[in-house]
Amino acid sequence: MDIRRGSRTAVYRFSGEAGRRKRRRTDIRARRRRWKRRRLYKWIAVAAVGIGGLAVGAAVFGMQGSPSAEIPAAVMDAGSIRPPDASVQEQQEAPAVSQTAIASMDWDADESEMLARIAMAEAEGEDVEGKALVILVVLNRVWSDKFPDSIEEVITQERQFTAYENGRYERLEPDEGCWDALGMVMYDHWDESRGALYFESESDSTWHQENLKRLFKHGKHIFYTERE
Repeated sequence: MDIRRGSRTAVYRFSGEAGRRKRRRTDIRARRRRWKRRRLYKWIAVAAVGIGGLAVGAAVFGMQGSPSAEIPAAVMDAGSIRPPDASVQEQQEAPAVSQTAIASMDWDADESEMLARIAMAEAEGEDVEGKALVILVVLNRVWSDKFPDSIEEVITQERQFTAYENGRYERLEPDEGCWDALGMVMYDHWDESRGALYFESESDSTWHQENLKRLFKHGKHIFYTERE
């Protein structure tokens, strides 16, 4: 370990594959801490909005109980809003994510890196959601009875992922968007994959169209599932 003079930053030096894995695990743990902090801040913001609404409601109730009190117009308007019907309220409260239930999230740091790598290799030019969709295809396969039941076996299965076959998976390091995509899936349980098990870039090949059920297109990728 080398402590740089004049800096509080410790630089750890490792060599070989063991050092490489240690650095990755340290980085993944740091990213997980950041994701957890983001979720905490999000819940704090939601709670603050809710407390503010309760305060307005209490003020309206108190003023309505006092005949001599003058009720401000803005508060009066807020108190006169009719609550939505139960069906409307359920639609508003229903999460905008996942039409597919997220299954087990029990994977380790090495498998987290595998998911980030396949996202980078297959969706380097896509946005964060596009990268997350690639990750979800892998996970949907793990949770399916028609594919291997581990992340590594799904990614390395013969003739399945072009980026693994041609070496991009090993050559490219995941960027920030890949880790953000992984965080969306792991911690926010974001899932708009609709159970997709396959995806392809637009090409002259017609195999996917002829043999699978098309679900949707995101960016340059078209997503499919098995036909019933």
